[in-house]
This record gives sequence, structure tokens and C-alpha cells, in this order.
Amino acid sequence: MRSTRGKRRFSQEPEEKHNAAWLTTFNDMMTLLMVFFVLIFSMSTLDINRTEGLIENLQSALGVMMAGRRVSIAVTDTPSQNAFEQNVDTNGERRIPSEEQLRDALQQAQAAARQRRSPELAKFMQELNADPEIQARFTPEGVNLSLENSVLFKPGQADIDPRGYAVLDKIAAKLKTLPNRIRIEGHTDDVPIATELYPSNWELSVARAVNVLKYLIKAGPILPVRMSAVGYGDSRPLYSNATAKGRAGNRRVEIILVSEEN
Repeated sequence: MRSTRGKRRFSQEPEEKHNAAWLTTFNDMMTLLMVFFVLIFSMSTLDINRTEGLIENLQSALGVMMAGRRVSIAVTDTPSQNAFEQNVDTNGERRIPSEEQLRDALQQAQAAARQRRSPELAKFMQELNADPEIQARFTPEGVNLSLENSVLFKPGQADIDPRGYAVLDKIAAKLKTLPNRIRIEGHTDDVPIATELYPSNWELSVARAVNVLKYLIKAGPILPVRMSAVGYGDSRPLYSNATAKGRAGNRRVEIILVSEEN
């Protein structure tokens, strides 16, 4: 009897060890799964430091300042140290620019780059800017010549005032020497108008743009195929309409010399 019980105990020991062997395989599998998911997580995690560094480099290159503040853009070969310093607020904390700020900065940088690549247009703009009645500037779309309506029109009218002929003649003489497309835009303030000829500011702005277009075609002469006209009414103000000065600045005609890249 003793030998029988001894044999039973001896025969059960290997069976217990065999039943526990699966734990080793299970632990190995769980360890591998954990490593696998850690690798996936690490690959999908955003590197904040690298992202902030990228934003800083973009800010320095484009000249983006603190949120809510805009500056002029200078295209240089190396980032400006001042641009980086001005991107830090009074508490010494960095501010990430908004999407709108980045877009505006990029457009300004593109305009500056276009100015450097187009010395002929730069000279054209410089000559017209010498006239105090013409505001010429580079935009991402091309050269923008802005004239206040007081130079060209009497209030509520779309017929060109004879005083404006000299200004338009000067512009036409320059435009005819360049091959670019030309778009005339009419803008008004937000003061409503309701006359038989112009039921609203939309009709008034369109009529003014068309009359300027016709005069430039004749005075240039400029080929009509290069020209187009559009009226925006009071939908695109440059200044607040709350003041008389702001409303005067919004009443304008813009002559866009469209860049060949657009």
C-alpha cells in the first residue's frame, strides 16, 4: 500500500508541472502585445517640441507676431531675431498664431516676393504712388490702385467728374504699356441710396466701375479684352463706416493690375 501511494504522488508531479506550462507562453504573448501597442502609441503621439519648433521657424520666416497684431513683411535670406522676440508676450510665453494670421502673413510674403521678381511693376507702382490722389500697393493678386470717389465722382453720381480725367489719363498711359489683365472694382459706403438710376449701392458701384473702364479703354487706348468691371456695393469696406472719414475711405474705385501668375 505504501508503494502504491508513493507511486501515485510521483506520477502526479509531472502532470501539475505540465498544466502550469501554458502560463509562460501566455505571459510571453501578453508582453509582446504590450510592446506592440506601446510602439503603435509612440508612433501616433504628436511630438509637441518638434511641432512648436516648426511653428517658430515658420513664424520667423514669415514675420508673424503676437496674436491680434500684424506687421509688415520683409523677405530676407535669414529669419529675423526681432521677429522671434516679438512673438513672445509680456509674460515671456510664446503665442501660436491663428490660421488667419498665418494666411495673411503668407499672402503678404507672396506679395513682397512678387514685387522683388517684378521690377517693372515695382517701378510702375512707385511712379503712380508719387501722386497723392492714387494709393498704389502690391497685393497677392497684383498691383492695386485705389482712388477715393471724391477724386472721380460727385456724391450719388456715376458720371466721371472732369477733375478726375487727369488722374485717369496718367493711369491709362501706364497701363497700356503693360500686358496684364485689368479689373475695375467699384465700392461704396453703407449709406443707403435709392434713386431712379441707382436703386441701391450695388447699381451705383457697378455703374462707376463700368464708366472708369470705358474711359481707360478710350484714353489708353487699352484693348477691351484685357478689361473687366465689378461692383461690390458696401460689402467690402476698408474702414469703419461709423465715422465720416471711414465712409469716405470706403467710397473708392480700385484698379487691379492682375499678376500674370493669377
